[in-house]
Amino acid sequence: MPTPPGGAASAEETVRILEIAGTLLADEAVWDRSSIRTDDPVNGRYTLYSALATACHEVTGHSFHRHPALEAVRAEIQDRVPGRRWKHRLAEFNTEASFEDVKAVLTSAIGANVALTRH
Repeated sequence: MPTPPGGAASAEETVRILEIAGTLLADEAVWDRSSIRTDDPVNGRYTLYSALATACHEVTGHSFHRHPALEAVRAEIQDRVPGRRWKHRLAEFNTEASFEDVKAVLTSAIGANVALTRH
């Protein structure tokens, strides 16, 4: 059953979405550095947002803009760039960051949520 917008998702579901997004962004050749905020890849390439949206849809059957997986990545971005005011955090970070930074926020978000599955 899909997680309702604003509803609670399990840490396991959140980790799975983050892992799939990381797999979709396996290497820089499939990364789209643009600020496009679409749920689908463009020309076979994924932005950070589209990788997360695609993964969310794969796991839940829907793409939830405020799913805890996307929120976890937003929190990691905020930790990396404290005090920054973002209009569209995922899109702007994707455009300004390196591919390594994009992978790092995904990895950090996975780590934070894996810890939650152990409690």
